[in-house]
Amino acid sequence: MKFKMPKRFINRLLVFAGLFGIVFQLVAFVFAWYKGMNLQASWILTLAGPLLCILSGITPALQLQKEPETK
Repeated sequence: MKFKMPKRFINRLLVFAGLFGIVFQLVAFVFAWYKGMNLQASWILTLAGPLLCILSGITPALQLQKEPETK
């Protein structure tokens, strides 16, 4: 299965928001690691929100706006 960006605005916005959230969380993790700060034990769970945004943007069953059929 090849990944394609959704064509509808809301679905595309959800994918971009999820990607931004993942990048932001990983940058925050690297910064905290560099400064020697302790993170909470479940910091990996903070990636669940951005991953749900991405999934709801690309998975047809979860999309807020149905993508047009392409053949």
